[in-house]
Amino acid sequence: MWIDAMARINSIFVYGTLQPGKQNEHVLRKLNGTWRKGYVIGLLINEGWGTKHGCPGLKLHKDGSRINGMIFQSIELNQILCELDDFEVEEYKRIVAEIHLENHTKTEAYLYELAT
Repeated sequence: MWIDAMARINSIFVYGTLQPGKQNEHVLRKLNGTWRKGYVIGLLINEGWGTKHGCPGLKLHKDGSRINGMIFQSIELNQILCELDDFEVEEYKRIVAEIHLENHTKTEAYLYELAT
C-alpha cells in the first residue's frame, strides 16, 4: 500500500537549491508544472551538501520552526524521481511530508530530508 500512495504523489517541496532562482533550478525546469509557496515544520541543520550553497539540511520535527519553500507540482515528476534521488545522494532521503499552503490548507508532497 505504501508504494501505491507514493505513486500518486506528483508534487515535491523544495527548500534549497532546487527552488526557482537558485543554483540547481535547472533540474526541475525541464518539466511542465506549477509552483506554489508552502512551508513545513522542522529544523534546519548545518549538514548535507547543500550547506556549501548556503542551504542547510532539513529534519521534520513537530516542535521545530516554520521552514518556507516551494511546492512544484507536475504529472511528469515521477519520470525524474530516480534522477532526483541520485542528485540528492545518500545524504538525503526522499519522504512524503505534509506541506502547509498559503491558503491554510495542507497537501502531501515529496521532500528530501537529511538522512542522518
